[in-house]
Amino acid sequence: PPTSRPRPPRQTRSQASLDRLLAAVEQAISERGAASLTVQDVASKAGLAAGTLYTRFASKDALLRAFTAAFFDRARRTADALLDNPRWRAMAPRQLVAAIVRTLVKSYRAKRPLLRALHLYVRTHPDAEFRTEAAAFNSDFVRRLTALLLQHRAAMAHPDPGRAVLLGLLVVDAAAKETVLFDDGRPPDLAVSDDELAETLTRLVYSD
Repeated sequence: PPTSRPRPPRQTRSQASLDRLLAAVEQAISERGAASLTVQDVASKAGLAAGTLYTRFASKDALLRAFTAAFFDRARRTADALLDNPRWRAMAPRQLVAAIVRTLVKSYRAKRPLLRALHLYVRTHPDAEFRTEAAAFNSDFVRRLTALLLQHRAAMAHPDPGRAVLLGLLVVDAAAKETVLFDDGRPPDLAVSDDELAETLTRLVYSD
């Protein structure tokens, strides 16, 4: 919904203030999670008065929704730049699968506290329309990855390559998400390194 996105600033100074605010939200979520975030804490980190935040966002939830929308917009631009890189299209099938899996695992690891908190926030949000909006990035990313992998359709033995690639990507994403983002409480004997995870998932999707 439109209310999920902050109003675009009209002045450069206002844009700098919004950027500082969103950076403060990211820091606060990474440190404390979305549930424990407070407007006062965000305002302090951004060097703003709490009242200033309330002139732009009516509530903590409005602030979190706006941050989530802005975060996934930024992630979409990053994904576009990555997937449009000719180097990916020049890769052999197994090399491409390995690159996709490694990138996914590394991205989850790099921003683990933030992504974990955002996933929990979105999953438990009472607004179904907002949950759908927030999930749109992941759906679009999977579709684009599917199209990229289907360049190598001729090398696939599955009778329905499109469906096989889609299900493979969903399995990889679910396994990476669970292993990297939600591994709390897992006993040491079930611990998996990122390198082992990436290699195993690559073999799962692509077998010679």
